[in-house]
Amino acid sequence: MERLQEIISTILTDDQPTVLATIVHVDGSAYRKEGAWMLLKEDDTRLGVISGGCLESDLHNRAQGLFNTGKTDVFRYDLSAEDDLGWGRGAGCNGVVTVMVRAIDATFRKALTFLNDQLQAKQPVYYMQSMKDFNMYSFISRSGAKFGEVNDETRPELDTATPFQNIAGQVTVCDETVYRQVVWPKPNLYIIGAGADARPLARVAGNVGYAVHLLDWRESLCNELYFPTAESFQLGDLEKLIGNIPFSPLDSVIVMTHDFQQDIKLVQSLCSFQLLYLGVLGSKKRMKRLYGGEVPDWIHSPIGLSIGADGPEEIAVSIVAELIAVRRGKMT
Repeated sequence: MERLQEIISTILTDDQPTVLATIVHVDGSAYRKEGAWMLLKEDDTRLGVISGGCLESDLHNRAQGLFNTGKTDVFRYDLSAEDDLGWGRGAGCNGVVTVMVRAIDATFRKALTFLNDQLQAKQPVYYMQSMKDFNMYSFISRSGAKFGEVNDETRPELDTATPFQNIAGQVTVCDETVYRQVVWPKPNLYIIGAGADARPLARVAGNVGYAVHLLDWRESLCNELYFPTAESFQLGDLEKLIGNIPFSPLDSVIVMTHDFQQDIKLVQSLCSFQLLYLGVLGSKKRMKRLYGGEVPDWIHSPIGLSIGADGPEEIAVSIVAELIAVRRGKMT
């Protein structure tokens, strides 16, 4: 999912012929699961991966016959045999991977434009694709906005779905096989405090797919020079800044101002929002003083997984690992 919106944006801004590969079914184990996307362009560039390198070359060759055709095809790769040299040296993944490969035409570009608009509005979108008639597909947002003609009353309730849960795969609807996927918006990470230790954190988080936003009162630190991959910068009184942000349950926030008095006010304000992740830099003792008592389990402090990290770079890795674990539902 980490490059999905980048793939969509590339399709919508690049007019050259492109092919979209999507894993629609996995039987057994595989490097990527259902819902993984990869873009193949006519100039031989690729975006995203659907395997550890086993399938990309073959899909690239198959894409050559699909560019500019508007056609869709499905390919099944059996990677289960360790002595099967069909993919080079024997993949040994013990899985069978089914990939749908679609040449992007004008109609599907319109569908992706709709999808992109909903994702930009922080709306998760339910994607449904007939596996019998590839021209039959629909995108339906949580608010009920829709593109396409396929109806599915069995679609999951997006209001109650666990944020960023991987909902993807094939199901049977009215005796027909249908591929379904929930496409989640790009996760936002708000870093409050633009000190030197925030720089590797912003970089690592951006590399794994977060839209990183910096908030600080110091223009000399909170800028593109130190945070070249950040999507936005907000300068000024921090309490006022966070009060103007429409936080959602899909958003993550990390407080790292190194200012105790300021952190007290920020934590009090942020606790009024429903967030996916709230982390505060510092020790447990410091956090108890900030919070004024026993700290709730849903506030992460100290932040980061306990991996013995030392220094800004390693600590950044531990923090992003914790962000991923929370987003994947591996910890609260």
